[in-house]
Amino acid sequence: MPIVSVVGTNIKNKNMKTKLLTLILLFFSLYVCGQEKIQNKLTENHKNIKGTKISLISPKGFASAQNFLGLQQRESGSSIMITEIPVSFSEIAKSMTKENLLSRGVGIVESKSLTINGLPAVLICGTQNVYSNAFTKYILVFGTEGETVVINGVFPENMKEIGVQVKESILSALYDEKETIDPFETIDYSLDASKAGLKLSKSISNFLIFTIDGVVPTKSIDKTSLMVSKSFSEITIEDKKLFVINRLKQLCTEDTSVKYINEISIDGINGFEVFAETKNEKTSNPEYVYQVILFSDNLYYIIIASTPDNTSGRVEQLKEAIKTFRRK
Repeated sequence: MPIVSVVGTNIKNKNMKTKLLTLILLFFSLYVCGQEKIQNKLTENHKNIKGTKISLISPKGFASAQNFLGLQQRESGSSIMITEIPVSFSEIAKSMTKENLLSRGVGIVESKSLTINGLPAVLICGTQNVYSNAFTKYILVFGTEGETVVINGVFPENMKEIGVQVKESILSALYDEKETIDPFETIDYSLDASKAGLKLSKSISNFLIFTIDGVVPTKSIDKTSLMVSKSFSEITIEDKKLFVINRLKQLCTEDTSVKYINEISIDGINGFEVFAETKNEKTSNPEYVYQVILFSDNLYYIIIASTPDNTSGRVEQLKEAIKTFRRK
């Protein structure tokens, strides 16, 4: 599946809202042309995407996705992934830069400013090479002052007919702002973060984020946080230890010191644990990161704990919480 996994990106407390944008690769172009208004009505062909506030008309041959919130057609490698972010659309719009999109290997073909069901929106068409294959992407972004929705459609560049259906499906979207979502309904794992005194704060796609006060960004003096997620797509990893180290490099600043990396097994899944000292980008104060990646059936689970407290007791609490990880 041509979905770039986003787990393992920066969760430090410099600006949690900004970091959430990085988690789901929200990088767009400032170049917009034209203005279009779309007003959708609920039809019998609309399908609610489980775990989201979105309903849309599915392209032919697409089924519910197994590892992310959305739809997929395995035969062609096409997909529609939905992410709902607890950040205002106006705030995200300020972060839309062509440079950031290009840094992720996505070339912009077209970008349009829209209004969809009365909400401000941007529709971007781009191209990207994934595992030496060329794909076209349609990214629809819209939202309110409380939440932003990103619908990311991907299909092989040479399958234009499927691309037409993917675009039509994305633009058929209906958003129910008042719908209540159970974040545990659509994930295939559990973890008891209360062992470390943490509360669930946010659920973004298949990410769970825990903080001391259950708020993102936390208002607590204790900036300890924990994030857990499952990779979106199946990948073959030849050197798992190197993969884990590279994930840590993506997470931390350059002046990071790895204290240890060990093999670990949780719930019968093997992987690696890493403990490292880094620095807070804003304050330059020491921060400590404990990362666990577990590999299962060409997928992986990643759990990242970050804390300013290096006492053995605090670190052990985080370890005990992570050890409660279980697949359903």
